[in-house]
Amino acid sequence: MKGLTFITIVLPMLLCAAGGTKSQKFPEKSARSIGKIGAKSRFITVKNRKFLDTEGREIILHGTNIVDKSREHHYLSWHGPKEFAMMREWGFNCIRLVIIWDGIEPEPGRYDEEYLAGVDKRIQWAKENGIYVILDMHQDLFSAKFGGDGAPDWAILDDGKPHIHHGSTWSMAYFTSPAVQAAFDNFWANKPASDGIGLQDHFARAWQHVAERYMDEPAVVGYDLFNEPFPGSTILETLPLKFQAAADALAQKQGGKAPSVVEIMQKFAQPNGLASYVDDLDLYKAFADGGAVSQEFEQTVLASFYNRVAQAIRQVDRNHILFVETHILCNAGTPSGVVPLLDGNGNHDLLQAFAPHGYDIVTDTDTVANASAERIDFIYGRHAETAARLGMPVLVGEWGAFYGQPNTLYAAQMVVSQIEKHLFSDTYWSYSGSREMDGAPYFPVIARPYPEAVAGILRRYESDLDNKSFSCIWQEAPALTTPSLIYLPVQWFPEGYSVDLEPNPEGWSFEAIIAGSSSGYLVIPPTGQQVERKLYVNAKRFHPK
Repeated sequence: MKGLTFITIVLPMLLCAAGGTKSQKFPEKSARSIGKIGAKSRFITVKNRKFLDTEGREIILHGTNIVDKSREHHYLSWHGPKEFAMMREWGFNCIRLVIIWDGIEPEPGRYDEEYLAGVDKRIQWAKENGIYVILDMHQDLFSAKFGGDGAPDWAILDDGKPHIHHGSTWSMAYFTSPAVQAAFDNFWANKPASDGIGLQDHFARAWQHVAERYMDEPAVVGYDLFNEPFPGSTILETLPLKFQAAADALAQKQGGKAPSVVEIMQKFAQPNGLASYVDDLDLYKAFADGGAVSQEFEQTVLASFYNRVAQAIRQVDRNHILFVETHILCNAGTPSGVVPLLDGNGNHDLLQAFAPHGYDIVTDTDTVANASAERIDFIYGRHAETAARLGMPVLVGEWGAFYGQPNTLYAAQMVVSQIEKHLFSDTYWSYSGSREMDGAPYFPVIARPYPEAVAGILRRYESDLDNKSFSCIWQEAPALTTPSLIYLPVQWFPEGYSVDLEPNPEGWSFEAIIAGSSSGYLVIPPTGQQVERKLYVNAKRFHPK
């Protein structure tokens, strides 16, 4: 589910200091193997809430989702070597590559090696271009049977209930379809498939099969265990509590008796009623915070499931990071109760990361360009709070979903400002077609300057599209000898740029990202001291004579 709109919720309920300065033009030259993935077994790791490369540098993972949800296309995306080379030139060092359970295990216990060979090919293309891969076991609406993707047909136990879909967006079926809810209920209960083996056990074994295949592959960062977990029928307990919280907040704000849940839903249904509520951040926060059912689901049912899958993977693979996601409502700011993964001895798994999604509620609507800076700040602040509680680094696995729509640059800028503020890694949703990338109105903030790797601890960074500038501060670690790498896209600096760096203002060079490219890296060798480095890059302006 790419976004959780208020309409998605309402309708189902109604229906039921400066250093030296140096200037540079982007040269064309052969690139050395900056950012390339070596042939030996080398893995991204985590420490102190940071992603670290094999040199011990802190890295920011940045890129996009690669996906094809079509059974007819065998769930293999259309992207080929050309597109992977383009992604690298755009500065992407990571993709979230969607894989589908239906593609992996079309029959109980039988794994489709032809499908996995297609996944192999895409990982190889990524590796050839110095791009890391996160494998995401994706689902939407549980299965293709319900107009989504995910589980194979044999794993759908919907108790014969009807599939009812009301509303203008596909995701409304989460809330209106008894069949979708029953399928999730039976999955969370680990009900047996036709062979007597529990559905979760099958799912865990499928993940184990995938992990065994890639356990020694350094291009793979890790595994996103389950896309956007939906709790099933308990959602019908959660939503009334949220509406009541909004009603109570409204009464407190206006004085007087709180309206009933029915009255507040009717208010939402009125012209402009939606905007008058969701644009009031106090009411929106009250709705987001209402009820504790979703947190209980994450702390119990989801935690048990995640640990089942994690332990299956760890039997064959202890090299890769396991990424955990939140309850689907947390995409839009509901507080998360997700808990850390445990190993077989009850200790925290040492290789895990937090992978929430961040969508304003207008996502998947015609008003996506009208995203609210206040709501986005609230949503990403919530994710930062959860990450601090978990003690994990963050990769925002999905954001955006602008699909080439006009007037979306500002909305994208608001999200990116939060990603940078909190030092999150990210993968945009999604590179589904050419309109999603080069030429899209928001593309400049996707292919933006960023610190791919720093020889120490990243303190802050900011890209400023309006002023075509970039700034970054990091604390160097004396033990690290590998240069820091700052990606600079030529689109931001078409007339070249000036660099202010301190200390050691002359100590940098430029390397093209690939041979012949004018985009590339500032390469900044470390000083060998425990010192704070400050970098400012500003576009040179063209002044006609």
